Amino acid sequence: MKALKVGLLVSSTFSDKYAHELALWTKDREDIKISHLIVHSSPRDSKLGRLRNVLLEQGPYVLLSKILFRLIVSVETLFLKRTGLHSDHYQTFDLRQLVDEVLTVAPIASKSGLVYRFSGEDIEKIKALDFDLLIRYGSGILRGDILHASRFGVISFHHGDNRINRGGPAGFWECYYEWPQTGFIIQRLTEELDAGDVLVRGSFSTRYFYSLNQAHLYKKSNTHLKNLLNRIAVTGKLPDSESTPNPYSNPLFRTPNPYQSVAYGLKILKRISIKIMTRILMLRKRWGISLLSGKWDKSVFWRSTEVRLPRGRFWADPFLISYEGRTFCFVEDYVYKTRRAHITALEIVGTTVVERGIAVKEPFHLSFPFLFRYKGELYMCPEARESGQIRIYRCTEFPLKWELRTVIMEGIPAADTMLFERGGKWWMLTNLDESGAVDHCSELYLFSSDSPLDANWTPHPQNPIRIDACGGRNAGLIVDGEKLFRLAQRQGFDQYGLGLLVYEIKIISESLFVEELVSEINPSFRRGLRGTHHLSTDGKTTVIDHESYSLFL
Repeated sequence: MKALKVGLLVSSTFSDKYAHELALWTKDREDIKISHLIVHSSPRDSKLGRLRNVLLEQGPYVLLSKILFRLIVSVETLFLKRTGLHSDHYQTFDLRQLVDEVLTVAPIASKSGLVYRFSGEDIEKIKALDFDLLIRYGSGILRGDILHASRFGVISFHHGDNRINRGGPAGFWECYYEWPQTGFIIQRLTEELDAGDVLVRGSFSTRYFYSLNQAHLYKKSNTHLKNLLNRIAVTGKLPDSESTPNPYSNPLFRTPNPYQSVAYGLKILKRISIKIMTRILMLRKRWGISLLSGKWDKSVFWRSTEVRLPRGRFWADPFLISYEGRTFCFVEDYVYKTRRAHITALEIVGTTVVERGIAVKEPFHLSFPFLFRYKGELYMCPEARESGQIRIYRCTEFPLKWELRTVIMEGIPAADTMLFERGGKWWMLTNLDESGAVDHCSELYLFSSDSPLDANWTPHPQNPIRIDACGGRNAGLIVDGEKLFRLAQRQGFDQYGLGLLVYEIKIISESLFVEELVSEINPSFRRGLRGTHHLSTDGKTTVIDHESYSLFL
């Protein structure tokens, strides 16, 4: 099979870690080959010279804006170095050792210096290399024949949701305005900037300061570029682009002005101060559960009864099940002292909850004890992300004796897995993070098999079926007659588990998955609640979890 031949359009042979990561990823692959760097360089002044040009051409106000913004980046770089995961976000890497050749071209820049057009001679040089695809990783807006110089054209990131945010800096304005999500698209470039043919769209929860948010956005979205290249290499074509109308009515976002930079600095000081004060006051986020009688779709949650929690622990991720006329609830039982959770079985008697004991405990963290029946037996698939496995336990003596029955996926960081039968097939909905960013709140994957105990699961062709911090992560499953509802988490700005969304699964087949948002549940039914991220029902009883700050544990 012929390898997909790719060229990287860059501004320099030295690039950020993300272009380097992509080139390194393809280095030893046989199906995808990044063979050339195409460097569209332009004469660059020294830093002092560039500042002088800004002063002369755009005035002192714009110069002050750039200086203040550079100061913000410099300070935040120090914070990033303490994160470990993103400590090298602003570093540069030499790409020359990862490609076969470097082709330097001299595009013609517009008067603004932002738009590049390539000469006919340079276009012919690029065409002669017979690329299947060009990937833009450099700066500047590309126009003209370069957009058609390879078989599939030029694809590029726009790090922002182009329906509401065009311009830059990437990841800044979402953090400034405290938007809950920071979006991205991968598009095939056209003559219209940021309105190309959208091939991939997604979003991740917004981090609390700009550089961290940008680093998280770049790392997560880079994985989806790899997935896109994989798909093109296998199918030999680009995926279908979005066909929905996408008019843009917001302003073009730019580098913050001096007032906005100062305001941003004050916002960051406030956010950090709040985090420090909560530690000083020993306030801890604590999940709990509330229950009420009746059908889930008619629930009035302010009438629910809050369950008293045991000291030093919290309960979350409740799953209800009826057993021999009694109602039981399996929960994540988190112990603050060990910073780890196990699965506990509770019995619900009227409005009283009785703790029956530990159901499943491992040397790693367990949560989300999803329950299902298969061939007359009861099984549990708890989240066991720390083990790198998707594990299924069989109940040998209800409710407290369980044994590991099988591992259906190995070496995979999966969260909140749900298994169910529909149309003669077993389906698995799970949240995976292939980027290594330890964030399972956006990407939702679907697999199918003939048996829930099978170790061979077929990935769905739409995978990931959702890349969205608002609705990506699983939060429960409700079978209501013939209808099937997926509960999903809604993340907030710098907050995990702000609310719940209810999706009805309309179509599920080996070629198509369609779900429709039908309702949402917010943590406004009781004073002091900050979030809710899970709901379960057995048709007679409904239980919901919720988060609040607690001083005494």
